Amino acid sequence: MWCAIYLCLLVVSGYAMAAGLARGASRLEVAALTLCTGPAVMGFCLILLSMLGFRPSMPEILAIAAVFAAAGFAVRRFCRTAPAPKFVNSPTPPWLWIIFCSIGIAYGLMAVLKDALFYRVIEWDAFAIWQLKAKVLAIYPLHPRPPYFTDLSLSYSHLRYPLLAPMISAGMHAMTGRLDDLGKTVSLLLYPGMGLAVFAVVRRINGLTAALTATALLACLEPFCRYGGSGTAEMALTAFYACSLLCILRWRESRSAGFLVLAAIFSAWMAWTKNEGLALAAVNAIVVAASGPREKRRQSLAAGITLAAIVAFIYLPWIVYTWGIPRTDEDYAGRFASLQIFSNIGRIGSILIGFGKELIDWEDWGLFWIIVAGLSLAERRRFRNSQVAAIGILLALHVAAYVPAFLVTNWKLEELLSVTLDRLLMHAAPAGAILIGVLWPRWAGGMPTSQDAEIAGQ
Repeated sequence: MWCAIYLCLLVVSGYAMAAGLARGASRLEVAALTLCTGPAVMGFCLILLSMLGFRPSMPEILAIAAVFAAAGFAVRRFCRTAPAPKFVNSPTPPWLWIIFCSIGIAYGLMAVLKDALFYRVIEWDAFAIWQLKAKVLAIYPLHPRPPYFTDLSLSYSHLRYPLLAPMISAGMHAMTGRLDDLGKTVSLLLYPGMGLAVFAVVRRINGLTAALTATALLACLEPFCRYGGSGTAEMALTAFYACSLLCILRWRESRSAGFLVLAAIFSAWMAWTKNEGLALAAVNAIVVAASGPREKRRQSLAAGITLAAIVAFIYLPWIVYTWGIPRTDEDYAGRFASLQIFSNIGRIGSILIGFGKELIDWEDWGLFWIIVAGLSLAERRRFRNSQVAAIGILLALHVAAYVPAFLVTNWKLEELLSVTLDRLLMHAAPAGAILIGVLWPRWAGGMPTSQDAEIAGQ
């Protein structure tokens, strides 16, 4: 019961920020942002309180939820909301296609639900890193610093990894009063939130058929069934990334400050979730800064700088807190600083081959990435639409951002590629699904290119 109450409190906590900043968003977009914002808001607030010496507790959680619930009520009661955008009419998909896509989405939901609720923590990283940290955070406040963070015998748990995902799970432990495996049930919000974000983006740009298709292809991918409910941070990072894409695309369309702030907040939460999130936040800032026509370049540059500044401000407490924590195998930043990246440039060939093999791995991805590549080639004229081009650039930069880490790693390259590439491409999968959706051809139920441009505000 307390598990269900905690999940409801997370939804309540997320609504105020989602609805308050995403002015003019559709109900579908607000729902997606709420499901992913709630866990992050709660986890971040608990981290700040823990840094002040208060370990997570039920009164804290109820107080945080009450504050954000009051803010949500104020948003609905007193704030004017901009009219939600109208979807351009698109052909209704055939019933057989709706059923087929629904089966794919339902399969993914059931796989994540079963793993999150009925299986114990069996994935190694979930057991040794994320859920271990959650138990530490549930018992000890971050101030004074627990011995855990300086015990080098625990270096396998990556002592300097950010704490947002485990703190969300620690909130579940505090709410239920037990150090069990229910901490991973937060994926029951993040997984559908990610799917709704992808659906909402594609629905606006290329119609219902394309949105259903893209969401179904994403929902039943094997890595999501493997990691979605396992208790790792992969699901959180992927969900926050999907929402950041939604907000960036809506900002490019409307130039609404609220969507820009939300994009920055989700980018900061990515950085608070995994080290890879810092690279993805940088990609988001670059794309925002380079967005827009020539006459709006200064505005876009200012927006990119604003996004980067918000990310830096939100991430600063973790930089301060980790000062003095021993650096172990995950210290990639130190290796970048030593220019080791250039001494290992010969690894590029092996890295690209590894990525290529993973992209066509049938057991992990089926035809997913092959469809992305095929549609990009067949529908290349649609990249004249700036929204479609932005998605393609975001995806390309996202994948490219992971290459430098393989150049400086002290792990055996082949071993590291084999154990990480499925998760890294899982992070990029929402961008791939959105690209499939916006490129979905007219003859298969997509919308004409002229309508694409109209929706994107061209």
